[in-house]
Amino acid sequence: MGAVDAAPAGSASALRVFLLLLKSNIGTGALFLPSAFQDGGFAFSIVLLIVLAYLSTVGMVLLAKTNLIVPGSFEEMGKKIYGRVMHGLILGSVALSQIGFASAYTLFVASNTIEFVRRVTDGAVILQTWHLILIQLCLYIPFAMVRQIKNFAAFSLMGNVFVLFGLGVIVYTSIAQIATHGVGPDIMMFNSKHFALFIGTAVYTYEGVGLVVPVAQSMKNPQKFPLVLSLALVVTTMVYLVVASCGYLAFGSNIKTIALFNLPEGPFSSSIYILYIIAIVLSWPLILFPATVIVQGAILPPVDPDSKQQVRGANWSPTKRYWAENGVRTCLVLFVAGIAWVAGDKLNLLVSLIGGFGCVPLSFIYPALLHMKTFPEQGVFGRFMDWFLVVVGTVSTIYVTVMTFV
Repeated sequence: MGAVDAAPAGSASALRVFLLLLKSNIGTGALFLPSAFQDGGFAFSIVLLIVLAYLSTVGMVLLAKTNLIVPGSFEEMGKKIYGRVMHGLILGSVALSQIGFASAYTLFVASNTIEFVRRVTDGAVILQTWHLILIQLCLYIPFAMVRQIKNFAAFSLMGNVFVLFGLGVIVYTSIAQIATHGVGPDIMMFNSKHFALFIGTAVYTYEGVGLVVPVAQSMKNPQKFPLVLSLALVVTTMVYLVVASCGYLAFGSNIKTIALFNLPEGPFSSSIYILYIIAIVLSWPLILFPATVIVQGAILPPVDPDSKQQVRGANWSPTKRYWAENGVRTCLVLFVAGIAWVAGDKLNLLVSLIGGFGCVPLSFIYPALLHMKTFPEQGVFGRFMDWFLVVVGTVSTIYVTVMTFV
């Protein structure tokens, strides 16, 4: 769920909203899908990815419809409809998912750097993951102190351009591999042992649910949002299916966790690694920023947005508050780095866990719960879909989380 420079309320055209939705959904998660197809099996993964795309679309549309009746952000709607408990649950899920994304990105940068150094030195220099995590800490801790997060927005856009370019290179390389050497080894239609990992990874890739409300509010005609959203997710799903299918069919059981690692060695592929590393490092503060705001609000005395004065702990000087915030931000960055260090070389498991435990409730459970309370008089089909999303989301969260640890 990367940051999006949404247009002012009521000013964005349908085309701009369509592009914003593509930008928020097509991210680095697509690089994990080819290996995720190995976890799920080719046929199973295609079917389930389409089903999850449909359910994600339904969840986002329900959230947007609820927002037309109950204005406010995602968590504010939860507070107005259910009270402080739902408000806290939504904030907690957002914080956990963003911390998870930041941890995965930290490990992603480390893995890319290790592979880049190995290639350019012909294996003479082998770095350790924890070395790269420590180096990133030297960058991320100062980045976390930046209050004007909009300064990093341009880097987020650059990251999206690099992601799309990388996906295009993966598809081209995969098709060339199939044309030259045929289909890769050990292609499975269904993987009964690891299919739960695919569910978490697939949900992880649809990372734009947190931006549904601000993007929908920015439209000139909010009533058109469900159609625009559906078209954007259809295009997103087609991109994912092409990238994942080509990558898995080309390399089979030899597919790497990050599909970039299957690119042939040479200056061109090495330059792609550099582009990804730079883009992700510079957009990393945007990923962690929502969690930073939530954690600060939970730990430090609240501040009145109008008077800028603290509601409690008024004896704190501005300087004391400033350094207290810096302390919280530093601890949060260290926590993220700790998760990345514990995950180590299990990046695929970390991605699946984030998708199952962090993203599923935000994508399915909470939107359905908010919608059913806001529209109590809806028809049988509407209530069925609400409860279906709640049940499927709850079961998936528990099952994927448990199986990922197992």
